[in-house]
Amino acid sequence: MGRMTDIDEMMYSCGMEVLHPGGIEKSVEMTEKCGISGSSKILDLGSGKGTTACELARMYGCRIIGIDQNPEMISHASAKSRGLGLESKLEFIQADAYKLPFGNECFDIAIAECSTVLLDKPRIFSEMLRVTKPGGFIGDLEMTWQKTPPAGLKEEVYELWDGFSTMTLPGWKTFFAEHGLTEVLACDFSDKLTDMEGAMMKELGAAGLLRLAFRLLTNPPLLRAMLEYRRIFKTWSDYIGYGYVIGKKGP
Repeated sequence: MGRMTDIDEMMYSCGMEVLHPGGIEKSVEMTEKCGISGSSKILDLGSGKGTTACELARMYGCRIIGIDQNPEMISHASAKSRGLGLESKLEFIQADAYKLPFGNECFDIAIAECSTVLLDKPRIFSEMLRVTKPGGFIGDLEMTWQKTPPAGLKEEVYELWDGFSTMTLPGWKTFFAEHGLTEVLACDFSDKLTDMEGAMMKELGAAGLLRLAFRLLTNPPLLRAMLEYRRIFKTWSDYIGYGYVIGKKGP
């Protein structure tokens, strides 16, 4: 397991539900701009603890299938949906994002959050496009570059963060267009990064912060990875951003 994945799973285990700035509100906003309705069938790629899927199903009554490679995330998300009485609307399955176990053109919307930056983007988007209906939408919410980074920074985060690779929002828009998506729209919410750490501490609460401290103090490699993670965010704050991009699949 890579370092960024280790940190994400640690934060989830300590009580975090959403790991990107702006929280669930930005996840919902992105999907609303994809035209979600009660009749939508949605794919949530890299669904994690199921927070976004559960909120969308609660708000709209739509049908959502979430996939994740981590069986613990699938178990947690499934339990969450049952606890909320949403199991008839939600299904969470362990699957390979490069070989989605679905037929062609079966989803109205396909979304991803904080996952494609760690994957082979052309392969992932090929699969997302395959399973999305003509006229349907694809939305992706990811860490971005606010401006073109120096080569050394790109190499550093690629090595430290599991092969992490992202683009500026204009770069993401071009990527969407090159894959045949139209009506491409990008939203930058990098400003939410300024209070991200405070928001996470508030969500974790005292009990979660104690669990986090224990996990870090008893796992020196994880502590080093966390310190490296924070250093990069602090040192390169002018470059690191967040945003989402949506696009419509043509006929």
